[in-house]
Amino acid sequence: MEEIKKVQKWIYANMVWLLIIVAFLLFILSKIGVFSINVNLLLEKLSFTVLSSGVFAAVLKSIQFTGIFKSVIEEIILGTDFIENRSEKNQQELWKATSKAIYKKKFPELSDLVENRILQTYLPTTKKHYNRDFVITINISEINDDFVISYTQTFKYDIVLDESVDESEIISKLSISQEDEESGFKNDIIFYTVNDKDVEPEEIDNDNKNYVVTKVPLISENGNRVFRIHKKVERRYSLKNENYKLIRMATFTKGIDVVISFPENVGVSFFNIGNVNFFEEEHVDVKNQISRSHRNDVILPFQGFGMSFELKNNVK
Repeated sequence: MEEIKKVQKWIYANMVWLLIIVAFLLFILSKIGVFSINVNLLLEKLSFTVLSSGVFAAVLKSIQFTGIFKSVIEEIILGTDFIENRSEKNQQELWKATSKAIYKKKFPELSDLVENRILQTYLPTTKKHYNRDFVITINISEINDDFVISYTQTFKYDIVLDESVDESEIISKLSISQEDEESGFKNDIIFYTVNDKDVEPEEIDNDNKNYVVTKVPLISENGNRVFRIHKKVERRYSLKNENYKLIRMATFTKGIDVVISFPENVGVSFFNIGNVNFFEEEHVDVKNQISRSHRNDVILPFQGFGMSFELKNNVK
């Protein structure tokens, strides 16, 4: 079987010269006069046919055999120009088709669900910006006997706009419970700046009264697509129902550093939320402080970190 394949490959590779030889042989036979006049004419016409259409077909076959067509087609289909020239809908359909070809045989019943979840949440199709060099500092001043926490929180990072848009917005959501209101809830903005200019977040009406949603618009000026964000808030609320705090990223974030400080009588535990690569420990020898970094990977939307709290030697 292997010998037959080798012969076939040799024939395909040398088909041009084989057909040229056949065409000349037929032409010579037609001129020798071995056959009748009609047969000689037929051989002559056949030789020209083989030499013209046959050689052309052989050239195409030879090119196909050598992989030229294959490499050119692959270059066109897999090249960024081909993809970028498709409409957004066609790009998404192309991505779905490629994904389906990879894993549909394994999990066909999950195919559509996985495609839509990744497309809508974990690919930047709806995001207008991403975050980078995100530094979060949380300074816990107290957790009192009623399990009410008081702390200041500082965010400092850059926002980078999508090249195709000129504006975006920062959306923040803060939960408020009845226990918070009874415990002297506080959420005071000490300062909030964008490119060193003070801003005032606008509260957005929403149906869920357990949340306060605010937004800060970002508009590109003079071609600048990077915004420096610096925000510090002072907060106080009850931990009775939930003795933890979660910080999830709203968009893609590259490079995060976290520093959490706390009093002697407070215990704090750090945990990852949905991250493939976990935060790395930093400065482990510093007392009453947690330091973590996430610099060599990207945090996806809804991923991030959390903290749980306890009072040492004071169980309520």
